[in-house]
Amino acid sequence: MTFQRSIYIILMSILLSACSSTTTQYQPPAGSPQQLWQQHQLQLQAIETWQLQGQIAFISPDSRNSATLNWQQYVNDFKINLTGPFGIHVLTIKRKDNISTLILDDDRQYQSNNTQTLINQLSPIPIPVNQLRAWILGDPLTDNVTLDSYGRVTQALHPQGWAISYTQYQLIDAIWLPKNIVIKQDALRIKITTRNWKLNATQD
Repeated sequence: MTFQRSIYIILMSILLSACSSTTTQYQPPAGSPQQLWQQHQLQLQAIETWQLQGQIAFISPDSRNSATLNWQQYVNDFKINLTGPFGIHVLTIKRKDNISTLILDDDRQYQSNNTQTLINQLSPIPIPVNQLRAWILGDPLTDNVTLDSYGRVTQALHPQGWAISYTQYQLIDAIWLPKNIVIKQDALRIKITTRNWKLNATQD
C-alpha cells in the first residue's frame, strides 16, 4: 500500500452497506421530528467517551480501498487504528495531551498540536477532521438536514460541501447511533459500517 493511499484511507475513515433503517419493532416517540432531533442532539452531545469497531471503504473513480476501523474517544483525546487484511497495520492517528500523532505502516511518525494541520500537511484533500467525531455519532453539525419520524438525521448537507447519508441506525444504551453512513463530495464516496459500540468506555 502506498504512502498516499494510506493517507487517503485514514482521512476518509476518520470522517471520516446502505439499507433502510430497521425500526418496525419500535414505536416512534411523541413529538415532531424537529423536537425529537433537538432532544437527540442533546443525547449525542453528552457522549464524551466511547469505543467502536467497524469497516470503512473509500471509493473514487480510480480506486476502492477498505480497512477495519477501531476508534477510541476519551473526551478530547482519541486513538484511531486502521488495519488491512489479516490484521496488517495500515496506520494510526492519536491525540493525547494536546499533541496529535500520525503513525504510518512503516512506523514513520508525524506530530502536530493541531490535528487538522497535521492532516492538511499530508493530504491535498480538505477534510474537516475536527467535525468527524460528531459526524460518526450521528450529528452532521448543520441545520440542512432531513429527519425521519424518530428525529434522526437521514440526509444532511454540510456547509463545506459534504453530503452525509445515515442509512441505518442501531439502538445502543437507549440512544440511536449510526450503523451505516455514506459520505460524498464530488467524485469521492466513503461508506462506514459501525459495530460494537461501547459508550462511557474507560481509557486503557
